[in-house]
Amino acid sequence: MSRAFDTNQTVGEYRVVDFLGAGGMGEVYRAMHQKIGRVAAVKVLTQATQSSGFVERFFNEARIQASLQHPNVATLYDFCEVGGQPCIIMEYVDGQTISERIAAYGAALPLAETVYVFERVCEAIEYIHRNGVIHRDIKSNNIKISSTGQVKLLDFGIAKGQDSRQLTQAGSVIGTLQYLAPELIRGGTADARGDIWALGVLLYEMVTGRTPFDAETIGDLCDSIDRVEYAPAAQLNPGVPREVTAIISRCLRKNPAERYGSAAELLADARRLAGVVSKPGVSASVSEAASEYAEERTPAPSKLPLLIGAAAAAVVLAVVGVVALAFLGSSGGGEAANADAVANTTNTARGLNPGPAPAAGRDASERSVEITVSDGKADVYRGAEKIGTTPYSVRGRLGDRVRLTLRRDGYADEPVDFVVGEKKAFMYTLAKK
Repeated sequence: MSRAFDTNQTVGEYRVVDFLGAGGMGEVYRAMHQKIGRVAAVKVLTQATQSSGFVERFFNEARIQASLQHPNVATLYDFCEVGGQPCIIMEYVDGQTISERIAAYGAALPLAETVYVFERVCEAIEYIHRNGVIHRDIKSNNIKISSTGQVKLLDFGIAKGQDSRQLTQAGSVIGTLQYLAPELIRGGTADARGDIWALGVLLYEMVTGRTPFDAETIGDLCDSIDRVEYAPAAQLNPGVPREVTAIISRCLRKNPAERYGSAAELLADARRLAGVVSKPGVSASVSEAASEYAEERTPAPSKLPLLIGAAAAAVVLAVVGVVALAFLGSSGGGEAANADAVANTTNTARGLNPGPAPAAGRDASERSVEITVSDGKADVYRGAEKIGTTPYSVRGRLGDRVRLTLRRDGYADEPVDFVVGEKKAFMYTLAKK
């Protein structure tokens, strides 16, 4: 299958390292700046999808993301054209989406992690709303937790800014069905209250491991959303605090006027929630950084077989006039620009998914990264093969992917998964079985 770019091809100031994914509107690559070594994601609108509507949406995404600068929003670095193909060059976020983390846990996220992540997401949404931007596609596939514990809001492919042209036909709805508010399913105008509804769906999903609205058919799903019928979160997870239930309930009101009046108001409740949860932060298997940040801010003392948008970001629904559009179609996630590359079958003994072979002589992009555990030592495995003991040093080029496993008798296996960058060390904490 022919791709837009080849490995080592130049896109602006960046060199393509590897291919990340493709969808209905284009392709995504990981690349590295040739002079400063910064790793980035490159989204390219391919020739096959360059209809006027898609091109305008692509430009709209670039304009909106270029106007936003926030620690919890993926940063746009540049916009260029290569061979007539528009390209967005943006921050590459390693790690896992919320959806992937829920799948990894096999159930709800830990409450401390949920509270930490939800507060960061609310901060991002409050910021973009304050700057006149409606995201319109908030979902667990569009939020990533990096290997350093940062929470990043991704994919502004269908966002609406103050200067955005009307890109959606009257009577149609754009977004991901399971996260859409009732008024949007009926073809209403998207505004901040639709994002607030989606945040309620997201919080419910994090504390229960599933979305609140589910059904065997799309029609039944639409009907369930319109009637706002869902099982209380505490029914599925008895450990859910009443403060969480109250936030979900207020976000998921059928009448938009009865929801939070603004993202700022919701953020205030999210911050109060952090005060009733012990030590909110991302689990140590990601990194210690997020928990340390959270400690500084903590106040004292699917049943539906066709998951619309969860695994495909560009799906057209010919049911009740709903049209769901997003940037990448079949790449497995709402933001394929930050999708994990498929594990390379030619992993080296050091556990890397390498990019192009380094040139002869010393490579300026090579880095040494140390892996340690917080409470002693652990054996380091690549697959079934033991390759060392912590502290263990991995050497690779910027943009290389490291996938290993830490093991110790009496403790659960701890996955190691990061991209070689400027960070020189990663510390993990093993959990007892």
